[in-house]
Amino acid sequence: MDVDKLFKLIKSLVFRIQVLKVVCLLMFIVIAFRLYAIQVKYSDDYQAYVNKTSTVALQRNVPRGVIYDRNMSVLVDNEAVSTITYQRYADVSEKEMHQIADKLADLIEVDFSKLTSRDLKDLYLEKFEDEAKELYTKEELKKYGDKKLYQLQLSRITDDMLSKLTDQDKEAHAIYINMKKGTNQTSNIIKKGATEEEVAIVSEHLESMPGVNTEVDWDRTYPSVAQWHPIYGRVSSYEQGLPAVLVDYYKAHDYQSNDRVGLSQLELYYEALLGGHKSQYLLTNDDDTSTYDEIYEGQRGYELVLTIDAELQAAVNDIVRDELLNAKKNSSTTKYLREAYIVMTNPNTGEVLAMTGNIIDWDDEAKDYVIYDNSLGTFQSSFTVGSVVKGATLLSGFKYGVTTPGQVVNDTKMYFKGGLVKGSWQTLGAVNDLTALQKSSNVYFFDQTIRFGGSYYSPYMALNLNLDVFDKYRSTFNEFGLGVSTGIDLPNESTGLVEAQRTSGKLLDFAIGQADLYTPMQLVQYVSTVATSGKRFAPTLVKEVYLPSNDDISGKQLVKGFAPNLLNVVELDQQYFDRVHQGFVMALQQSGGTGYSTFYKANYNPAGKTGTAQEYARDADGRYIKDANGEFIDVHSRTLIAYAPADKPEVALSVIVPQCELPSQSHPISLQIGERAMQAYFDLKKERMAAQNEVDNGETIGQAPENVAQGE
Repeated sequence: MDVDKLFKLIKSLVFRIQVLKVVCLLMFIVIAFRLYAIQVKYSDDYQAYVNKTSTVALQRNVPRGVIYDRNMSVLVDNEAVSTITYQRYADVSEKEMHQIADKLADLIEVDFSKLTSRDLKDLYLEKFEDEAKELYTKEELKKYGDKKLYQLQLSRITDDMLSKLTDQDKEAHAIYINMKKGTNQTSNIIKKGATEEEVAIVSEHLESMPGVNTEVDWDRTYPSVAQWHPIYGRVSSYEQGLPAVLVDYYKAHDYQSNDRVGLSQLELYYEALLGGHKSQYLLTNDDDTSTYDEIYEGQRGYELVLTIDAELQAAVNDIVRDELLNAKKNSSTTKYLREAYIVMTNPNTGEVLAMTGNIIDWDDEAKDYVIYDNSLGTFQSSFTVGSVVKGATLLSGFKYGVTTPGQVVNDTKMYFKGGLVKGSWQTLGAVNDLTALQKSSNVYFFDQTIRFGGSYYSPYMALNLNLDVFDKYRSTFNEFGLGVSTGIDLPNESTGLVEAQRTSGKLLDFAIGQADLYTPMQLVQYVSTVATSGKRFAPTLVKEVYLPSNDDISGKQLVKGFAPNLLNVVELDQQYFDRVHQGFVMALQQSGGTGYSTFYKANYNPAGKTGTAQEYARDADGRYIKDANGEFIDVHSRTLIAYAPADKPEVALSVIVPQCELPSQSHPISLQIGERAMQAYFDLKKERMAAQNEVDNGETIGQAPENVAQGE
């Protein structure tokens, strides 16, 4: 190829490359302008189009699990409530949300009373833009930034200015604020408790309000005769959502911020069962319309059957309230009385049959006494319990060999070096282990404790005992449930309070229940363990779990039944338990027993132990009360533990009535509460057996044998 041809070829290629460069540049310019149009000039339009065709997942609440008593009476149920909700889909504009809020305000009535002053001022700035600009000067406009100007505007808005806002404006703003709380994952309730008319009219306008829907929400109801709400626990509202202290836990388990969950007691403890599984929907927004497609219909919460007997619970609660009122109104010794507690269980299983606590107080406005429920105090409040612990004290003596069955002690005043004097409530003379329980001898157990501590009593001796006995006593007490967790299926249980002082004098006090503090639930576990000769069962409130259904018990599907939870067995010879059983029977059924005056007519063979605890009066806030001379005021608390029938126990109870009497005059309130509650149990049992016999007899009579029907 000659040079000229080669030059022409190169020149042609260079030209073509230059043309290609120009074409590429032009294409790049076109693409750049197109991107500018999409991302800047027409971004709102394109984003609006995307929003209108967006699809997001939606969850809807389902009813929580129903709670029944042991006889399938409904304790906690759900009530359907009509609601207006808003599902905030992705990147919806503020302008669109305001428009929807304005439309909703025309259709429904919304409470705007919770709008703050700041909310109203923000609304004013929005509604009256021109007037808002007059709230700062030109100089201030030049001098300050937007944030400072905004603060100046807020500070200069007067009440007269705010008076220009109409109720319609306020309703729309309240709706808007609520709409903003929602996310693209959960619907937020705009109005709960909407009327039928509101639901109907909103439903007619859903196409013009994307994200708005009418739904059914659920509130807890309590139809039972047993007023026992504190133990059921509370459920958070949709405004509260998840409790702050448990947010991370719940979100890790797929809960959303505004989900309602159990906040306390059974609702909290069994949240995983009661909460259910929310229904799943797909929300599609397309051309100003919303459609919902169900993915998963959801499942109501599991149904819980409690161990509680609702009728017995109601009866026992009435008994406590009645005795509190009677004691306050008709006795001069009950000046500082303000509360009473009782727990009843099946000692063979740990099932809690009834538990209640009540506080009585004077209402100046009503000019009468009022009573408040404090059932939580049965396992969260600790008290000095007195002589009811003597059964455990005696069993400790048997266990460590410092006391033998039938051992006799002379009950008389005990004098120690330094002027310390100890004795029983009266001089009892010669007592053995049985009569010590029957008559509640202190001296018997002081003498045992002195021997336990490595000495023998002699008048005016120096009280210098081996303090390791504290640990040995407490170890045995723990085996019966005193001073340790009972294992109840409720949160925040108290394990009592351990006396900090470790002195020889306090060791004697410990032996008669004047040192460590215990809860009513611990006491009933202790007496139940005695009743079963050493078997300690955890108190339980949930008996069975069923799949949710509308069927009666025969048609329900059992998910789980809870077997008795045996925590430990106290390893002692039966002969030792038999001595305590006999002493407890004597305490309630034989003349001279501390509970005989109340229980002597009982036809259900009771066994038990009374207690009197010495302490100082406290006010409602737990502060000690002093008399006119600045001295602490002595009061007595009364306690009772019991079970029946003594030979085959089926029910056990504990009663604690703090500071119920002055030392000068006793009051039998603990005995009266316990005896009436025990009688209520057996009366109810008798009534039910009679009713069942009537049913059985009716069925037998109505179903004649085939040969009789044929005339043979």
